Amino acid sequence: MKLLRSLAIVSFLVGATLLVVGFAFSGGGGSNSASPSYEASPFPTIEITPTPTSFVPKPTVASSTPTPAPYDGNLTRLKIPRFKVDSLIEVIGIKPNNELDVPQDPLKTGWYNIYDKPGFRGNAVFSAHVDYYPNIIGPFHKLSKLDKDDDIVVVMENGFEYKYKVIRKQRYDVKTIPMGDLIWPKDKPDGVEWITLITCGGEFVASRPGGPGEYLNRDVVVAERIQ
Repeated sequence: MKLLRSLAIVSFLVGATLLVVGFAFSGGGGSNSASPSYEASPFPTIEITPTPTSFVPKPTVASSTPTPAPYDGNLTRLKIPRFKVDSLIEVIGIKPNNELDVPQDPLKTGWYNIYDKPGFRGNAVFSAHVDYYPNIIGPFHKLSKLDKDDDIVVVMENGFEYKYKVIRKQRYDVKTIPMGDLIWPKDKPDGVEWITLITCGGEFVASRPGGPGEYLNRDVVVAERIQ
């Protein structure tokens, strides 16, 4: 784990956008008969403050078959089997100007290493593009179409796979999305592991007819580890 995992967002101004990129097809997020175009939504400046360290397992009574320690190596891939998504993972965090970073490769899924890592019974946060100029389909293009109990898989560099089932999804207005509650969900039971996936969605506003623009909403999917 890196030192930055102990840093966190503590305030989001009204009207600020979410940490995910807003790359978009003109015409509200669907394909356009004209050539599609995209543009990133602006990022808010964020204030950073130390927070409690990541999850530390409570001592347990020794047994004949102890639970293996979580793998602390690199993440390599994120899969969404229903939509045949199999994307490489890019480690992202906070840029020097205090903005949350985004995947530099539009075909990769970003994992925020300032938050929890899969396997440690916390809440790992991921983001990816929905689409990208001029005609690239992002890994989370169909995130909003996932249903309850759909599978999501995170693959580690040693080949181990953490498997998750979707437990909920929701669309938020970019101006009022409760980022703190999404990153540190108060309703997550102790000892249960979640992942949270975020991307742009909803209404699209073009900066010029047929041109680039931004999404006004964010789509969020939460999944719970089952294996």
